Amino acid sequence: MFIVPITKMDIVSSLEEAGKQSGSKRPEKEFKNILQEAIQTAQEESAKGEEVDKLLATGQIDDLHTALIQAEKSAAAIEFTTQLTSRAVGAYNQIMGMQI
Repeated sequence: MFIVPITKMDIVSSLEEAGKQSGSKRPEKEFKNILQEAIQTAQEESAKGEEVDKLLATGQIDDLHTALIQAEKSAAAIEFTTQLTSRAVGAYNQIMGMQI
């Protein structure tokens, strides 16, 4: 049996790169690009999860762990995007509530 190794999601590594470059005046990736990539990743993982679910329902997948791994990837991508969005909205609300 082959066990799929756990790897970082692409969006997490792009956030780490943006954090390392925070000392410069303008980061190479803007927040909107990072958010768009996170949404794109979530949509792709969700589509892959739906495809694996269909294959599992029709009996075309022999190993159940592949379907479970894909389901967890989809859930993690959606959770990450949701957290990123809610924190961005929270930060925006805090900034808008500041008195100048």
